[in-house]
Amino acid sequence: MEMRRHSSWHRLSSLFLNPNAVIPEFMAKDLIIFVVGPTGVGKSWFTKTLSQIDIVPIEEIGHPCTKWHLRVSRCNVKDSTTSIFVVDTPSFRTNQDFYAKSVMTSWLKSRFTKKCRSGILFLHPLSKDPRDPDVLMQQHLDMFATSFPKKSMVPSRVYVVPIGDSADARLGRRLSELDDVVKSYRNGGRKWHASVYPGVFEGQLEVAWSAAVLLLKDIVIQANEFSGFRRATLKFIPPKLPDGLSALKNLTDLLFERFKEEMADCSLDAKVVLGRLARDLTPKSHPGHVSAIIACADILSERYEKEESRADLDELVTLRRAAWVSMPPLDPRRQRALSALDDCLYKCFKRWGSIADLEEIISLRRLALECASLQDRCRPLVHLANALRERYLVLRLRSDLEEAIKLASAALALDPPDHLGHTVSQICLADCLETEVGEGVSRVHAARAVTDASICTPFDKQKVIMSIISETIARMPPRLLHTPTGILCDRDAQQRLFVQSPAYSKLFSLSSPAEIRSKVSLSFRFTMFSHRWGVGEPLLRDIEGRRIYDLDGTEGLAKLQKFCLLSLRRGFIWAWSDTCCIDKDSSAELQEAIGSMFSWYHRSSLTIAYLSDVSDTASLASSVWFKRGWTLQELLAPPTLVFYMQDWSLALNSEANNHKTDPTMLEEVQKATGVAVRHLKHFCPGMDDARSRLNWASCRRTTRAEDIAYSLFGIFKVHLPVLYGESAENALGRLLVEIISQSGDISVLDWVGEASSFHSCFPMDLVPYRTTPPTCSKPGDHAGRNSLHLEATRKLYSTLAKQPRPHFVHRRLKLSSIAYRVTEVKLLAIATGSVGHTYEVHVAHLMPVVVTLPICLEEDPSTYILLRPWLPKWAENEADATWELLAQLEQPFNALLLQRLPHNQYRRIASDSAITARVQDLASIADSEILSLEII
Repeated sequence: MEMRRHSSWHRLSSLFLNPNAVIPEFMAKDLIIFVVGPTGVGKSWFTKTLSQIDIVPIEEIGHPCTKWHLRVSRCNVKDSTTSIFVVDTPSFRTNQDFYAKSVMTSWLKSRFTKKCRSGILFLHPLSKDPRDPDVLMQQHLDMFATSFPKKSMVPSRVYVVPIGDSADARLGRRLSELDDVVKSYRNGGRKWHASVYPGVFEGQLEVAWSAAVLLLKDIVIQANEFSGFRRATLKFIPPKLPDGLSALKNLTDLLFERFKEEMADCSLDAKVVLGRLARDLTPKSHPGHVSAIIACADILSERYEKEESRADLDELVTLRRAAWVSMPPLDPRRQRALSALDDCLYKCFKRWGSIADLEEIISLRRLALECASLQDRCRPLVHLANALRERYLVLRLRSDLEEAIKLASAALALDPPDHLGHTVSQICLADCLETEVGEGVSRVHAARAVTDASICTPFDKQKVIMSIISETIARMPPRLLHTPTGILCDRDAQQRLFVQSPAYSKLFSLSSPAEIRSKVSLSFRFTMFSHRWGVGEPLLRDIEGRRIYDLDGTEGLAKLQKFCLLSLRRGFIWAWSDTCCIDKDSSAELQEAIGSMFSWYHRSSLTIAYLSDVSDTASLASSVWFKRGWTLQELLAPPTLVFYMQDWSLALNSEANNHKTDPTMLEEVQKATGVAVRHLKHFCPGMDDARSRLNWASCRRTTRAEDIAYSLFGIFKVHLPVLYGESAENALGRLLVEIISQSGDISVLDWVGEASSFHSCFPMDLVPYRTTPPTCSKPGDHAGRNSLHLEATRKLYSTLAKQPRPHFVHRRLKLSSIAYRVTEVKLLAIATGSVGHTYEVHVAHLMPVVVTLPICLEEDPSTYILLRPWLPKWAENEADATWELLAQLEQPFNALLLQRLPHNQYRRIASDSAITARVQDLASIADSEILSLEII
């Protein structure tokens, strides 16, 4: 059987081959394309399509009685000695296709006497499943490889060209299946370098040639890689275009120009492929390198306008940027290239809302403005103004909007009214001003917009994200230290750094504003520093624009560096210190800082308290930190607080992440401050128990006297102006006025000491509050109190409950109280030395009071009155309140001695002497007098 086959082949070969035909053997410099595929796929159709451009048939082997033919065509490239041969091979996939394989084998033996640069275009019909045995690429390539005289001559580069109808509904699925098959393909130990052509052949000349040129490029590059390896040890050869690439470049340029100009309706995919090839085959040193990039970008731009693919736009930006960067400064095309890049980046920004694109647009437009001549500055000014306005709408940086308005105004001033650009400048300025006018409305509705936002597009989501970021930053200190770099950042810089971080990009994968807000808050966690100011503390001007880690020279700077590094180690990238994060030259900023400091400490993720004078745990309570005014709020406000000693080791060797949860530490702090543990752990700012809060601060000191009052603003949750230069008495007086006016708590009037010049009922300083007033006894056994006492007390309570709350009008205290009139004043002893006058004062319904006063009382007793301030802190139930009032009336009380002045006004006197009074008997309750007095 085998002998009969060989005999038949010899008889056929004498008919197929013309021994007189002079057909040269392939040379090493030639490029050969084998067109391979299953029967009926259209190989002849494909090769005839290729022959429409400068390709000549030179050989055909076949027989009238068979369907197998082998055709060879040649393309001679202009200005090149390299020839390109296209071989239309017969189809065979098994040994049963005897004649087809015999034809192929005989021809290869006669023409392939040496290894040539070759590759395979495998045509696959999309009408068939790529795993169908009839079209299975693996079987066809297996048999084709066995036809070569030597294994080393078998091409390894394969380009799979899909053939079919692009309107076929199965196209997408079949292309995906084909791609999967090609990626996973291995040929019996031979690794085929296979790729799928990014398009479908339907008879288009440009598709056929773009597929062929893609294959040729891979063939030439592969051949030059191996030849370059063999010549690695030869002497240096000046660089030039590799062998074969020159011919391929000429061919690609020819095809690209023809399809671009003469065939406007041809496949955009094919034109893009040829454009990329023309670009890749043009070396950077070639004069036409930039032109090739621009031409490729133009074709890609054409396809993007039609299909709007993000991948195309991203590549387009890369090409436009490469073209602009590659141009020398004086290249006349440079301005146009800059404009084209700007246009691409703006498309990216408008479609996907990337802030990085907008940042680059602004940089480019600034450069364009710098390069523009005076008469051509209007358009660049308007373009830059529009970009800054766009960034303001996203980032809400006030400086952007202000600069945009200035630029638009400058453009309007340059353009004459009759010029077309004048209208453009007017519109630009109007847009900027409208944005500025609408800023207030936007702030009012910001929270609602974020909460109710429906995230529909990436750009909508970015607006929500930026709104949340702005809202988060607005609640933080306006200046923070960036611990990774040691640079002081204002709010704009904080926002920029976050937008450039990976954490910002991850926000776009979140689905709800609540998730976004949670992640943003996590990224903007910050630490606060609490310490006693020392020598050489760095101020804002000392570190602004500089890395604190690069500075040295002072003890205060070393402390700041240590604090930032400690914060960084604990995982925080933002840190705040009162030494350098406040512009103390700005009264407005100082006012904001003092008014907001309590909330900043409360919002901090960690407060680090540094006790510079504590070297061992035994001296913890003696630290001066516990005696300073400002550190009281720094102790109470933060939810998480950690104490460090002089050597930056943890106090009491406590490893707790929060010393407010360490019982031993809390006990030490309570001893040092007098603040109850419950307040240390969970403190709520406000007016509750105002007298105790003043007591906590009474042993503390501040460098500036008025600061002792300012340091309590946050603790009492009051918002008052900071007026440096006013007296301490005035500052404390304003605070006490606010406490009484807001809360009605007159326990702050219960003190003994030197009176303030601000008001006679206020102390000069906090020292009198160190004494804790006696607490009233709880109601005891009701037995022993008759019904008359109870009824009189009920009437008294009813009258007191109807009185207005204590309040101030022009620094005059309107106070309703139980008043006792003085009936007689007896001088018992005259003052001697430092001891004052001793008086026995008789008061209606009270036991006589003996008191030593530094002043002389007038003989007329009607001038004076003793006041018992009423503290309305009882149960809401009237019956219980009545019993509590009765119990209070039975107790001794600290009375205020008032002196009547003209115009029915009163003033407290003898405040530095304790006046303890007591009712004569409960029967006098019915005669109690309620007065509403005006005290100055």
